[in-house]
Amino acid sequence: MLLCSTFVLGCEREEENQSAAPPPIQQLHSFSTQHTEEGVLKWTLVGETSELRESKAIGNRIIVQNPKVQIFEEGKVSITLTSKKGILFSTGSKRNNVYLEGEVVGVNNNGSLYTEELEWRNKEDTLYSPTEVKVVRGDSTWYGIEMTANPNLETVKMSNNRFRLYPKDEEINE
Repeated sequence: MLLCSTFVLGCEREEENQSAAPPPIQQLHSFSTQHTEEGVLKWTLVGETSELRESKAIGNRIIVQNPKVQIFEEGKVSITLTSKKGILFSTGSKRNNVYLEGEVVGVNNNGSLYTEELEWRNKEDTLYSPTEVKVVRGDSTWYGIEMTANPNLETVKMSNNRFRLYPKDEEINE
């Protein structure tokens, strides 16, 4: 019986070691970066700390604590996003995408959004969230899931919509 229990304990330790993530390649405090395309600033990312991690499966990524992302359109800040954690994909198919999670808040002149997960899809110039999103404009509120939006929140698409809209908060383009 002693041999059996020793074998089981040995297996558990081996599984723990296999599931442990490799250490980060690099760790930084006071992290900041920016992305430009053809000399035009697209976004900036600032965070308290960061870790660079390698992955052949999904590409290298930089994990940032308490990130602040500013997305630019035509040289001006279009939206400011904050969250508890962010991931910048530095290689792979999601290169230059920024994923945010944990109390995500986005603010701009057209309103604000609140969710638990949000991804800036750089190639498409869109924001995407698979989880519930709350969009607020003045006194109007709109809830839904699977949101896609442009950064200035002028065009927002969601599924399973629930809303309370007031005409004073919405501009009608005729």
